[in-house]
Order: sequence, then C-alpha cells, then structure tokens
Amino acid sequence: MRQGMPRFALIGAIAAASMLGGCGGSSVRGPGSFDADDTSTSQRLANLLAFNKKTEPALPPKPADKVNCPEIMVLDGTAAQRVYASGNEGSNAGLRYQFSIGDVARECAVQNGQIALKVGVEGKVLLGPAGSPGGFSPPVRIVVVRESDQQPVVSKLYKASVSIPTGQTVAGFTVVSEPLYVPFTKEHAEDDYTIKVGFDSGPEKEKPAPRQRKRS
Repeated sequence: MRQGMPRFALIGAIAAASMLGGCGGSSVRGPGSFDADDTSTSQRLANLLAFNKKTEPALPPKPADKVNCPEIMVLDGTAAQRVYASGNEGSNAGLRYQFSIGDVARECAVQNGQIALKVGVEGKVLLGPAGSPGGFSPPVRIVVVRESDQQPVVSKLYKASVSIPTGQTVAGFTVVSEPLYVPFTKEHAEDDYTIKVGFDSGPEKEKPAPRQRKRS
C-alpha cells in the first residue's frame, strides 16, 4: 500500500503517495475491483459503468488498442465523513449524519489515442442522533493521478443526491462519472496512472472557482 496524507483537499494531498484505507465498517476493497462474492453490487455498478456500444459503419475493422485499467483506491481518511451539530463536535449524541463509501469500480477503453475512464462510487448516508430526514449531497472527488510525478491529470467533484424520508435513517447513493480522458502511452496503464476517490472537504459546499479564492 502507498502511504499518504490523510487530508483530502485532494489537489494538494495527492502530491504524496497515498495509502488505501477504509474507515471502520467500510467494505471498500483496496485494489478497486469488486470481490466475486459481492455479485449484486458488482453487477449494478458494472452495468452503470459500461461504455455504450454504437453500431459501426461497414468498414474493415482494425484491431482495438488493449489497455489494463489503472488501480482505483480510496484515499486514506476520506472513506467516511461526519457532520455534527454546532457545539457538539466529536460527540456521538451530536452527530447529525455520516457519509460513507462502500464500493468503487472503474472501466476503461482506448478512444482516439486516449484512455477513457469511467468511475463508479457507491455509498450511503446514515442519520445520527441529532439528525433529521431530508436531502443530502455527499461530495465525491475523483482524481486521476500521474504516477511519474504524483500530479493530478483529471480532478472532478461530484455531488450525489440523496433523500432520507421520514421514518427512515439511511439511504444509498451512486456516483458514476462521465468518461475521463488521459493520454494513452501503453497497454499497462496502471504503470502510468492511479485513480483516487474520496469525500471532499466541506460536505455541502462546492469549492469556489480559482478567481474567487484568496491565496494565503
């Protein structure tokens, strides 16, 4: 496993190698592919991730470039995120809700000299003693990191939409990215890239655009 900073201000944190880790109770697998015994979850995310197959014109087929998908991992310390009532930070009684990641998956294909990556993240929202039913927006960050210098090639923030109805305390969510493109150099793309996912800091706030952000 690669050691890393537990902080998930992800653009900065990924500059160091990270260690895959799930928080207590998480069923995240380190390498990122689903275990064979989790058939229902595996199939559900596989179906969501599958690239659309389009009918090609009647032209002589040419061999498709082969590619091994990069490893996918959850950045250490970002598999769960808790939100507390004001003045009760850290206490179980003051917990409003918790986001957690359960499974991750990816699929890739070579398209026009680039690797098209689709990433799926499945998780849940759990209400705490101080929480109440309503709508939630877990902030999931997906980053493709270049192995040579540990710099991000692609970084996307996704907001899942989850609603917990009255009388319920938990609800699931799924995030599936659009194709994310990175340069294709060789079949073993796991040597060139790593996919890192996790909850971004600020559970219900989109990061401001650079022109609005003050430099320290």
